[in-house]
Amino acid sequence: MKLKLIVILTILGFIAACSGAPEAPQQATPPELTQLMERVAIEDMFIDYYAQFRPDSKHDFKSFFTDDGRLEVNGLVYNGLEEIKAIYGQLNTGGNEEKEPKAEKAIPEGVSEMMLTNMKIDVQGDRAVATFLWHSIKAELLTTEGKITEYGRERTDLVKQDGRWLIKNRVVLTEGGMPEALLENYSKSTL
Repeated sequence: MKLKLIVILTILGFIAACSGAPEAPQQATPPELTQLMERVAIEDMFIDYYAQFRPDSKHDFKSFFTDDGRLEVNGLVYNGLEEIKAIYGQLNTGGNEEKEPKAEKAIPEGVSEMMLTNMKIDVQGDRAVATFLWHSIKAELLTTEGKITEYGRERTDLVKQDGRWLIKNRVVLTEGGMPEALLENYSKSTL
């Protein structure tokens, strides 16, 4: 009798272990949490976008712009990925004349970094608008203090495609430190 009881209890224990606990009903994500997660995804996208301008990075505009994306910088307008790639290509090669080799123990140049502040992101479903201030900071040498070399404002319209946020229209306005060659196209538009 004891053996039958032990066998029955063992079988019941085995059945209970295999059946698992009942699943909790799926709850919808609160809209506030969804909006916050989208906002963080957009912030990360901008951080990744500006990181591609470091000396050791490669430009990958397809990951950031829609195919028909638009970029306006101080009144100059570039439409579509090919024009956007081309202008950044010109900026990266312009002014990079052959430099004299430095002595082996020379102090390395400082690296330019972008800093984004006062970011405001308004998410409305699969569309969003981001506005912020940007600052370019650079030290002449690794041992000298960094200085703001250029700064301004930006307004970007974004769309969500295939689960990723992409730039549809980006307007960048320099408010200090702009190269003089760009003054003739400069518009004092408000963002």
